Amino acid sequence: MKIHINPKYEHLRDEIINAVKGNYVATEVFCNKRNIVEKFSMKGKEYVIKIYKQPNLINRIAYTYFRKSKAQRAYMYAGRLLELGIDTPQPVAYIESKKKGLFSTGYFISEYMPYKLMHDAYNEIKDSEKRRLTKDFIDFTLEMHSKKVLPLDFNSSNIFYHFDEESGHYRFALTDINRMQFDKTPSTSEVMRSFEQFGVKVEGLYKLAVYYCSQKGSDVEYSIFIFLFHRIGSRIRRRFKQRIKEKRDASLL
Repeated sequence: MKIHINPKYEHLRDEIINAVKGNYVATEVFCNKRNIVEKFSMKGKEYVIKIYKQPNLINRIAYTYFRKSKAQRAYMYAGRLLELGIDTPQPVAYIESKKKGLFSTGYFISEYMPYKLMHDAYNEIKDSEKRRLTKDFIDFTLEMHSKKVLPLDFNSSNIFYHFDEESGHYRFALTDINRMQFDKTPSTSEVMRSFEQFGVKVEGLYKLAVYYCSQKGSDVEYSIFIFLFHRIGSRIRRRFKQRIKEKRDASLL
């Protein structure tokens, strides 16, 4: 088992090892599907553990010999984001286990961040606040892109938000960060694709695109065209997968 602990949390080594063994009490479950994400406590402070599902054989070989695991990337990318002034939960440790000499399971532990998700933002805040939230969010996105950072899983369930009383603005933080692009200014196509991932409705995209493009100096019509291209492509792929599933289910009857 490979265990890498942030030096600031070395005093938690025994608790971290116990958590990887499953010896902890989950106080909240955020996800229990493909991966498991749970909140738990170590020495009176709250943390989050993410347990990645064991990959297929090809990826097990790749993570053993050729590529960094999702857990290691999440840990490394958290450090890079924080160095760039982009908020994300503090990385505590990543752990990798093996079976029969091959990578098996990855674990990533971070501090718990008590903020809400953007996925729920527009249902939770007042209508009078939505315009400011949108503006602040686009400013945050522009800042990331200016620092040559592009999240490749830029959906509303991977972004925290909270209102900062001191500055009078909404602040944002990224989570689920094992897929990131660094050191390259995002193209218009990449930006619009990330907005499509975010789940922006077509009628809401216009406002986002106009503000984003006015700040960046991009072509609004071209940007919307690219967004719709990605949106239509996503719909076609979803429908194709649904039809395949329906045919497979029908064949089992």
